[in-house]
Amino acid sequence: MRTPKPPHEMVRRFFQLTLARRFAEAERALSSIRSQMRDVEWSRGYLQALNGIIHVWRSNYDRYAFISNLDMDDVSVLKKSHGDFVKHSKSPLHDVYDRGFFSAWTDFMRFLLDQHNAREGRPNKKS
Repeated sequence: MRTPKPPHEMVRRFFQLTLARRFAEAERALSSIRSQMRDVEWSRGYLQALNGIIHVWRSNYDRYAFISNLDMDDVSVLKKSHGDFVKHSKSPLHDVYDRGFFSAWTDFMRFLLDQHNAREGRPNKKS
């Protein structure tokens, strides 16, 4: 069965709004994403990751959260994290929910890399 991928542009907008700390708009974007996705385990994992991203960003600090310890200006770290999340999102060792969860993180890392490339004037690469 094919995974119920979320609307790409809506997810990117959610990431933009969250990073800009426009949380009310990000919550509305998340609600729109939720309404567009099928209610299956993969989607539940994906949406849980998005909820976690906005929660940690809103709380401003959680020393145990991955995102709080992530240097978003270090491209090598972002690439490594992206690669790790891609592996987890495709691993048969993880259940469907977890693959959805890791897919959201893969998308977030890709978004951060694309943002960095845009600042540097480089074309975005899809992976």
